[in-house]
Amino acid sequence: MLRDGSEGARRSDDAAALGRVAADTPAELIAAGHDAPAAGHVAPAAAHVAAGHVSSDSVGRVHAGSCEALSLTRLSAGALAGLGRGELLRVLGDIERLANRLAGYRAEVLGALDVLSESGVAPDVSPHLSLREAAGVSERDARRMVRAAEKARGHATVLEALSDGDINAAQAETLCDARVPDPVRAELVAAAAGEDTDATRRRVRRAEAEHSVETSMERFERQRAARGAGWRRDHEGMLGLWAKFDPDTGAHVEAALEALRREYWIDDKQVRSGRRTPAQRDADVLAYAFAGLTHTDADAAAVRRLHARASARSDTVPQDPPPDGRAGWSGSGDGCELSRRLPPAQVSVLIGLDALRGRTDEMGLTDAGVELPPEIVRRMACDAEIIPIILGSPGGPADAGRSRRTVSLRLRRLLVARDRHCRWPGCHEPPSRCDAHHIWHWIDGGPTNLDNLVLLCHRHHHLVHQRGYTMIPQPDGTWTAVQEPERGSTPTPRRSKRKARAP
Repeated sequence: MLRDGSEGARRSDDAAALGRVAADTPAELIAAGHDAPAAGHVAPAAAHVAAGHVSSDSVGRVHAGSCEALSLTRLSAGALAGLGRGELLRVLGDIERLANRLAGYRAEVLGALDVLSESGVAPDVSPHLSLREAAGVSERDARRMVRAAEKARGHATVLEALSDGDINAAQAETLCDARVPDPVRAELVAAAAGEDTDATRRRVRRAEAEHSVETSMERFERQRAARGAGWRRDHEGMLGLWAKFDPDTGAHVEAALEALRREYWIDDKQVRSGRRTPAQRDADVLAYAFAGLTHTDADAAAVRRLHARASARSDTVPQDPPPDGRAGWSGSGDGCELSRRLPPAQVSVLIGLDALRGRTDEMGLTDAGVELPPEIVRRMACDAEIIPIILGSPGGPADAGRSRRTVSLRLRRLLVARDRHCRWPGCHEPPSRCDAHHIWHWIDGGPTNLDNLVLLCHRHHHLVHQRGYTMIPQPDGTWTAVQEPERGSTPTPRRSKRKARAP
């Protein structure tokens, strides 16, 4: 991408060299399609930007009355064939810079349309449909463009950088979404002008960790509210899927899919020719996860291996998977009927002891690099395998203790026999969809015995840990849920120094 500043002198020399290469080759100037404003017409504040391609020697502006048009000269195929790799890359950078400016200009034009709509001069209840008709894009792309434009207009520094071509549309959206104070955002915008999109996203994540204006649970609730999924068929009848999950749910979904993906990958390594691509392998994983379909004997065998290993370590998975792997199947687990194609996900989380005890808000980290709030990790730890690890100084020795389950399989069977279903008042979700919840949390000294456990479905288990509820047994065998904003046995959380937040 073409950048302002120190590159100027070098680019002037390169431009002269490129000019000599293309001097005798026809070039096409595609200038702006905007004429000077007619008399009495008030031109918008934004500069008119031409749609075209630049010869590498110039990204020029053409002035026409009060309108300023960015023009690009398109070289012929013969001229491009005579350029070196570095020169071609600079041409691509110039094209990208112009595309960025056009994205900024589009945001301003859509903003002007919004002003007309809100003023009542030209009401428009569906801006994305107007954009679809004007630009010929799909309705989905039009919606995406309108959303991106609204975000950019909400942050002047981001819109200015985009309109100047210093950042691209993906960077602009990342910077707009950053949960940081405005002065920090301005610093991020300045830094983004000299880096690629991936680097900008990493920088934003670091800034959010240092200066976030929301707590870890506020962030989690926002992410959970943004979840979504969908599917649609294309013009050939191919079905496309998309989904977005909160970090907690996503970690479990990813772990479950990754287990089968690995089994398929192990088999694919033995194939000499005609091996499926990674994307094809992932499609076959989803085909089994969603519909119980396998297309080869090798894949069916991989499914059986996966379930055999899961059955050896847990009694919540049926013992006999279907021989052909082509249909959903039912079996007994925890004393109830369940339908499950993939074994339960195994998610590993690394978190400090103080955070797990609720004394700091330091995030837990999964093997996939996903951060989880300590409240979510505490919920997961109710019924999990715990491996204590003592870390030494950086580069120093460390020690990992023996793993142990907070709730053994034998104790879980007893719990299922007693509770039979989720014990939240009015809920009857089966044990296969429930966790063993510690009434007095084990990390705070609560015992792991039948009297201190209760079955809660995943939804209500979330609610207990996130909203401060306590489950209380009644003499008639029922349970009540009481919310306690301030629990005396739980230490008051304090922010860790590493995660200090700006006011």
